[in-house]
Parts: sequence; structure tokens; C-alpha cells
Amino acid sequence: MLTTSMSESSSPPGASLASLPTEIADAIYHSLTPGTLARLARVSKSIYAAVQGPLYRRPVINSFRKLQLFVQTLNKVASWDKTGDARSKWIVHLTLLIDPAVEEITNGRPLIAVLLARLINVIVRYNPAVTISMIISHSSCQSQPVRSFQSERFPRVTNLILDLSGDAPARSSRGGSSSMDTVIPRRRHIAAGYSYGTSGGTCVPNTAFWTRFFNGQCFPDLQKLELHHRSRRHPSNAYGFGREAILFTEMDTVGLAKIERLVMNSVPEFNDAVLMAGLQHAPLLTDLHIEDCSVSYEALDKLLLHALPVLERLVLRVSPKSEHAEIVRHQMNIRKPPVNNPHLCPHFRRSGRNLKHCEFSAPYICRDIFVDGYEVMKLSEAGHPGVLEGDPTGEIVSGYLDAVLVTTTINRLRQSRETDSGPPRTATDGKTAEEDAASIDKERALRTRRAKIERERWTRKLHVLRGICVEGDTFKELVVLAETEEPGVTWTVGHRPSGAAVKVVNGMTRDVRHQDEFVAQATPREQHRQRREFDFNDGLMGADDDADGEEVADDDGHDNDDGDVLDSSEF
Repeated sequence: MLTTSMSESSSPPGASLASLPTEIADAIYHSLTPGTLARLARVSKSIYAAVQGPLYRRPVINSFRKLQLFVQTLNKVASWDKTGDARSKWIVHLTLLIDPAVEEITNGRPLIAVLLARLINVIVRYNPAVTISMIISHSSCQSQPVRSFQSERFPRVTNLILDLSGDAPARSSRGGSSSMDTVIPRRRHIAAGYSYGTSGGTCVPNTAFWTRFFNGQCFPDLQKLELHHRSRRHPSNAYGFGREAILFTEMDTVGLAKIERLVMNSVPEFNDAVLMAGLQHAPLLTDLHIEDCSVSYEALDKLLLHALPVLERLVLRVSPKSEHAEIVRHQMNIRKPPVNNPHLCPHFRRSGRNLKHCEFSAPYICRDIFVDGYEVMKLSEAGHPGVLEGDPTGEIVSGYLDAVLVTTTINRLRQSRETDSGPPRTATDGKTAEEDAASIDKERALRTRRAKIERERWTRKLHVLRGICVEGDTFKELVVLAETEEPGVTWTVGHRPSGAAVKVVNGMTRDVRHQDEFVAQATPREQHRQRREFDFNDGLMGADDDADGEEVADDDGHDNDDGDVLDSSEF
């Protein structure tokens, strides 16, 4: 009996966080939510010190009050070295979500830009290498804090997303989602009678609107800019402003040298002049999204010619009511079309082969997006299209589509072009040996490219909103031509008039729901149990709030490039 008691008393104590090796404990801390870390910090002094790194590494703050508390915390624990430089915590990336409408109702006065700028500058003083994503929702061009941006300086803001619609944002009704679908929080209950309307009379192309983003003074470190102006329920009708002249000086566009991602969603201020005069100064731009803006086909034609070879991602959505698209289609179907007709489809075939993701939605799209003039000639020699004829929307009304003939002709032609295949030859002189070496290098580059496509999962999406560019051509021909594209590239081709959608991978096709790929309806976020807001600053500073801070996954699994952006209820 005595032996048993002694054995029990000498057994080692159970493991705890404090006793774990540092590497294992850090891995556990980095996997916990900020709310859990804040409660864990109150367990003991040793754990408090251990969780400071992961707790402040990527904070997400969703109100101005919490930003003030956050800065107060940094001020309390700040330290200074002999040179006078201040340090406080170690923040890698800060995500700041602000709803000016809520702030004005809560505080009784509008949130002005100078207040935001002061707090951001304090954070940057303590963490000079921090990067900041600032997302402002339910604002407008002429309301605070947006209208005062040009008077302030926001260092280290690398990602700026502005919802200028003035009302609660609707989730994307298209297959490809943007940052607005997951980053902008849903509007809270606002007092009745508050106006969110955008002042349409002032939302016209003007230099002052753009210089605050492009001059490198207000946002000296800006790399990603997203402007979502109008709700999808109220599409832009500002096509009359497409020719408005905008002049930029050299100093107005200094900041464009750092821009890597640009999203323009229904922005009345964005027109031909901004596109051509501004974007030519953005050498690092690799991600471009233009949707429902008053940009003519002439400007888009020049854009695709120069930008496609250097872009990695392109989303171009033209309004189904675009007058520019109507004019171009009419000119293509007259007996003597003009020489400089700005047809967009051929650009994707000639210059868009290196795009990792491409989405093109337009009233009219044709087979020139897949084949060039030489391939069209060879198809004609082989007997295509024969008696095949389509109606204005692209539906077949006579004849039939010989899919085998089309795919066989194009595949044989492209295989010959890619590999320069032919009967084996014996190297008899230096010139032939050089040709053989070049052929080997070409095949090696082709294998490397296909491996890269497979690894990065390249995608292409086409959405025909009204019909085909050339009268008599058919939508099904586009689907068949997509089967001949490079292995590994996933194509999704949709036809709005018929509601058809097809996904093509490695020459294999399958029908998909058009609604899911292109016009998916908004699904309300799951109702989570009621809980009081929790801010990890409250916990560290001894506030009474101690609600549970659980991580809430995004509805569509969208990831932000700068780190996961949690639901607003997280803090």
C-alpha cells in the first residue's frame, strides 16, 4: 500500500503550455484566434509574454474606437532606444475596416481623414515595416473621410479598398468574386432616415479624384487599389462621360510606379483619359479589373495591346448595354468595315497566353479569341463552317457543327506549329545541328510551360452576354474551340441568352449551371449565435467585455492576399 502511494506521488505532472518547447508552443499560439489569445494572456505572466507575438502579428480592427484603444495599448508598452526611435509590439500586417456611416451615428460626427491619419502614423512610428490594409465601406466620393484624403498622409497603407456606393454592399452576382465580397463587413442596424446616397452630380471624371491615389504623397506605399462605386443593383449609366478630358502632370502619377493591383468597379470617374494617361505610368501592374466603367472600345483596344503581355490577372466586364460594343459589332458586319475597328477578341489570342487568370464578359464575343487568321483559313479549307448558320444570339438555326472536324484540324495544326514535327533528319552541318538544338529547347520550354500551368491552375472565363461578334457564327463553336486549348488550362464558357455554361479541362467538356458560374445569387451569411463584441485590446487593458471571439470562415472561401481577413465579429 505504501509502495503504491509513493509511486503515485512520484509520477510526473501533466504537460502544460508553459512546459512545452518554445517551437511547439509558438505553433499552437499562431493557430489560435485573437479572442482566445487575449483570454490566454491573462492566465500567467509567462504565457502573457509568450502570446504577444502572435496576438499582435496580424490584428484586424473593425471600428475607430477599437483603433484608438489599440493605439493606447501600443503607447503604454512602447520603448525608446538611445537614438530616440520608438518600438511597440511587432505588427506585421494590420487590417482596418471602417464604416463611416456607423461611426457618424455612433459618435454624432463624421470621421474625418485627419483622425485616421494620426493614428496610422503612430502605428507606423512603432512598426516602420508594417503593412496596412484599409477597407472603407458605405462611403461616397464627397463624404468623409474619402473627400479629405488629399490633405493627409497615410504611410504603409499598401492595400486600399473603398466602397463608394453609399449603401449596403450586395455580394457579387458573378462567378468571380472580388475582395469586396468577403472583406467589407455587412452594415449594422442603422437609424432610420440616414441617407447613404452618392451625390451623382459630382461623380464625373476629374483630376482631383485620382491624384489622391496616384500622386505618391497621400498613399506613398500603395500597391493595391480597389474602387467599388455603385451597387450592382444600380449599374453605372455614365457612358456620356467617356470622352471627358483629364490632364495629369508628371507629379500627379508618381505613385502609380508602385501599383500592382487595380480594381475599377462601376466608377463614373474612370474613363478613357484616366485609363490611357494614368495606367501607362504603372510598370508593375500585373492585376487589372475593369467592370462596367465608361471606357470606350478604342481605349480598351489600346489597353489590351500594351497590357496583356505583362498582366498576370485580367478581369474585363463590359456592360451588356454598352454602346461601344454595339458600334464595333455593326462595323464588323458591314460590307466594307473600317480598317481600325477596335475588335477586342483577337488580342486575347495574340497577347494573352501568359495570363494566369482571365475573365472576359462582353455583349459580343467571337471565335477570334481562340483562332488566328491562318487557322481560320485552314478550317475553311477543311470544310468548316459549311452550311452552319446561327441567329443573332449565336444559337444554331441551320446546318450542324462538325466538332470532330474542328478539333482535329486545329490540334494537328498547332502540334505542327509547337514542335515543328517532321521526318527525322541527320545533322550534316553546323546549321542543321543548331536547328536541332533549337527544336530541343523549344520542346523543353513547352514541357516547362505545361507543368507551370498545371501547378498554378490557370483559368479562363468567357461570358457572352448577347451574341457573337460576326453574324451567323454560333456559341457552340466557341465551346468546341475551347477544347483545343492548352492542356491544364480550365475554360468556363457561358451564354447568357440561353443560360448555357460549359467547363472545359484538357479537352473534356461538362455542362455546369450558368447561375453558379456567372450569375450566382447572393446567399445570406449564416446566422451565428448572438454574442457581444470582443476586442483583444479590451482584454489586455482590463475591460469588462469577455465575449467569445470565434473565427468565422468566409462564405466563398476567399483568401486575402495579405493574410486571412476575419469576420467583423472576430473583434
